[in-house]
Amino acid sequence: MSSIIRAKKGSWFLGVCKGLEKSNRGNVFFWRLVFFISACFTFGIPILIYLGLAVIFPIEKAE
Repeated sequence: MSSIIRAKKGSWFLGVCKGLEKSNRGNVFFWRLVFFISACFTFGIPILIYLGLAVIFPIEKAE
């Protein structure tokens, strides 16, 4: 199992969703949709979770 990282290439905001896709944990569109829909219905709590994940996940090394 590969580790989760924050991707630089192909990311929109902080690279969390793209990093989840690169670690074979689902499609980037799925993760973006999950964060967006859940943020709409739970008063933005997933936004705080997303920012927390951005702090925890290491940034992808340049190749």
